[in-house]
Amino acid sequence: MHGSHQPPTIHLSQQSRRFRMSAFVCVLGSSSRGNATAISFDDSGRFILVDAGLTPKRVRGALVEAGASARFHTLRAIFLTHLDRDHWSPSWAKQLQCSPVPVILRRAHAEQAIALGVPAACLRPIDGAFRLGETAEVRPIAVPHDEIGSTAFRFDCDHASIGHATDLGHVTAELLEAFRDLDMLSIESNYDEALQRRSSRPESIKERIMGGRGHLSNEQSVEAARLLTASGTVRHLVLLHLSQECNRPQIVRDLFCARLPAMAESLVISRPNEPTPLLQVRRREAAVA
Repeated sequence: MHGSHQPPTIHLSQQSRRFRMSAFVCVLGSSSRGNATAISFDDSGRFILVDAGLTPKRVRGALVEAGASARFHTLRAIFLTHLDRDHWSPSWAKQLQCSPVPVILRRAHAEQAIALGVPAACLRPIDGAFRLGETAEVRPIAVPHDEIGSTAFRFDCDHASIGHATDLGHVTAELLEAFRDLDMLSIESNYDEALQRRSSRPESIKERIMGGRGHLSNEQSVEAARLLTASGTVRHLVLLHLSQECNRPQIVRDLFCARLPAMAESLVISRPNEPTPLLQVRRREAAVA
């Protein structure tokens, strides 16, 4: 994986654009052990990572395991939601010194990023929406998580709109507005409340997780997904960051299938140690065309 210091720009002819009608997404792993999602906005093979909580070696291995390595072979940028250890692996510091690419995050996280080893030459703090080369518009949305929060991202390219939100204590009105009319929604469904309350975790940890600045419960997640899929545009619903101690994939699947039966066939639940299938994302009108 390699890249340049500045976010690259791809120049496409009008003819070639017609054949680049899909984005490709693969959640390489998602849990308290590490989070990373690969997204390519066209068929050029260049991709971004949303979070780098898996080591570079694990990222490469997960891409091969998913059968995605043919479509994802050049890393162009890393987007960080925040700097918790499961979203930023220190092993990336050495990788980026050898093969620098931009590391994009909200300015509120910049100081912490430097302290945790993100090379200053790679750091790209942002305050608002911007364009990533010629391929995508990027909108960061601040969401509540611990002291300085986390960041959700909306990516809009010519043929798909993708929303990614994890590590948020509650769903804000700003997030609901920013995530309108998506083609793919990836959202946290961290814990089952009953399992959380019965767990052996200290009460202080339970309070942090459930107190509105920690993580989303299954119930909160399905309610957010219900609102965000109501327009009927979402074709892929991916659930992120399930707690291994306080959640179960079958509990989550049963809840979402009962509450959102229209999304049952397209529901994908991420796993800690294996990638999701490679998801091809495009707008309905693009698919019909």
